[in-house]
Amino acid sequence: MTESPNTQDQIGFYRNELTDMLFYDKLSRRVRDDEFRKSLVRLSETEKNHANFWKLRLVNSGVRVDEIRPSFGRIKGLLLLRKVLGNYLSIKLLEHSEIDSILQYNEFLEENRSNPEISNQLQKIIMDEIEHEEVFSKKAGDEDIIIQKNRDLIYGMSDGLVEVLAALAGLSAIISNHFYIALGGTVVGIGGAISMALGAYLSQKSESEYKINELTKKSILERKIRYGKKMDQYKGESKRSALNVGMSYVMGAVIPIVPFVFLPRVEGLITAVILVAASQGITNMIVALTMGLKILRTSVQAMFLSLMAAAATFTVGYLFHIFFNITLI
Repeated sequence: MTESPNTQDQIGFYRNELTDMLFYDKLSRRVRDDEFRKSLVRLSETEKNHANFWKLRLVNSGVRVDEIRPSFGRIKGLLLLRKVLGNYLSIKLLEHSEIDSILQYNEFLEENRSNPEISNQLQKIIMDEIEHEEVFSKKAGDEDIIIQKNRDLIYGMSDGLVEVLAALAGLSAIISNHFYIALGGTVVGIGGAISMALGAYLSQKSESEYKINELTKKSILERKIRYGKKMDQYKGESKRSALNVGMSYVMGAVIPIVPFVFLPRVEGLITAVILVAASQGITNMIVALTMGLKILRTSVQAMFLSLMAAAATFTVGYLFHIFFNITLI
């Protein structure tokens, strides 16, 4: 068999379409939302049509398509992630995946623009993929409360991780007793949690008041009272946001503190740095999913910045130790 320059790409597209077809079918059997279930069934049928297009091309090229299987590992992984992350973040992951598919197909289209047999059908496939992305985007947009809660939890935890690790690193440069370092980190964590919760409350309160004023004007203009439920939701946003941010900050702060409770200073600092880097990678991966950013780049960047913050404060503490001869046993 003589492969065309695009054969490997087409094999990859065929496998991806088979994978998506099977995944959407399995997911449709697990969701409770009837409208979303119907959308998933329709998407599965569309992916089946796409797979048949690539299958026909590969067969005509002499490729044995019966040897090409869906990525069952990816399907199982996505279904597991849905259980762990919940529906909202899983939907954002699917939306992210559809955007990647659109970009890949568009690149392939540009390479084969002169071949109408491919380009015409591929343009239709790209339009289908755009429709898929819009389905997931709309579904994600219907879950504003979950979005706000997830972001509060993630940002609060991220701040707790970075700020407390930075404080612990600085303290470890001038304090020998690991338990005293943990105690100092606890004080920083409590102060940080109160500060973050208060800041979240005031920030969200201003935003909520603006939303309520806009709804009030809208209800007056329409001469109807239709927004009572939404106004009650807005009135409770500031308290929910403060609680979510404060609690998640504490959760983040505990992670770098715990190693210093049980381990000597150096071992405790090394363990805390590893735990915070891993936690930052995971939390910022979720942030990237919710905001449609590059997952790997966002995670690595967050890990690097948290480590830099710890290194900077350790350096400051060490300079205090050297120049001012400050050492606490």
